[in-house]
Amino acid sequence: MAGALGLIAPPLLAAPRGPDRTSQRAAYPLAPGRSFWVPELSPSGPVVAFVNLYTQHTQVYRNGIAVGYSSVSTGKPGHGTPSGLFTVLEKRRHHRSNLYSNAPMPWMIRLTWGGIAFHGGALPGYPASHGCIRLPMDFAARLFSVLGHGDTVAVLRHAPGAGLSPLPTLAPIDPQGQPLLQPGMIAAPTYWREERSATASAAPAQRMGTAAAASASTTAAMAPQASASASAPIAPASAMPLSLLASLPQRRLFVMRGGRMLASAALPEGVSAWSGATPVLVWSAKGQWEGAHGTQPSGLSDAQVWQQLLGGQAAWAERLRAHLVPGSTLAISPLPALSDVHTAAWGLTA
Repeated sequence: MAGALGLIAPPLLAAPRGPDRTSQRAAYPLAPGRSFWVPELSPSGPVVAFVNLYTQHTQVYRNGIAVGYSSVSTGKPGHGTPSGLFTVLEKRRHHRSNLYSNAPMPWMIRLTWGGIAFHGGALPGYPASHGCIRLPMDFAARLFSVLGHGDTVAVLRHAPGAGLSPLPTLAPIDPQGQPLLQPGMIAAPTYWREERSATASAAPAQRMGTAAAASASTTAAMAPQASASASAPIAPASAMPLSLLASLPQRRLFVMRGGRMLASAALPEGVSAWSGATPVLVWSAKGQWEGAHGTQPSGLSDAQVWQQLLGGQAAWAERLRAHLVPGSTLAISPLPALSDVHTAAWGLTA
């Protein structure tokens, strides 16, 4: 697991290949044909997919946490892949194009009735399709297995800002296609979403249109707001497992439930020197964090895990405990959770 996390860091940058591609960027985040699948980071929950036409990559998020990364090849000039929000309309393991010479489209996941879909295919290192989103064959099969009818797919063209990760580990959108980050979620030391009794709405109908790039930075978009108090009455825990993501470089813990952010809290200074070597912990029926197969996480006690991550947030941590159910996971990541793509996601609903 630790090795897989390390592999998707910046050293994987690779130059695109192809004739007369001088107008292309010097590098993509993932080498052509490269992909990673780490489902244990978030074993359950709603799935969304995100495609960046500029960086020629896709990410798959389950319960808001990235579990899949892949290079793609999207529409070439004259056959551009449209940006916008889509829902999965149809899936076929074996499919052939009725528009382009009966071309095979294995592991097809349809996004529009006009011919736009995910499918396995050739990835030359630049946009080369007739509008579809080509994937490496092994990744296409994995995506087919988790992305269901009605699930949301966001497609946009966004050039990451200087020094910002093009591969954020936290989803830019929620399962309804709304921007994941809302005002107040990261501005204060702690945040807790006020629960509503109304159920979440169904996934949106397909919405088309170019996603305008947001002009404000992520920090500006998340302007300080009145944060929910960590000492508020503890709500009954839901039966739905939580997915927790501790981003060490950004010193923030994110708590996801049903693909939406339930809570977040600042991590203490020095957390980047995390002494545990187990990147994924599981909340057990015994009411404590454990490593694989019920072992202690790299010799650390449950109390030490809480102390290292939330040593200064006792009231907030106690509220979190009330919501944890067996099967909840905690991914401790050396990668950034947030980037300016979270701000750009607001353009999808504009």
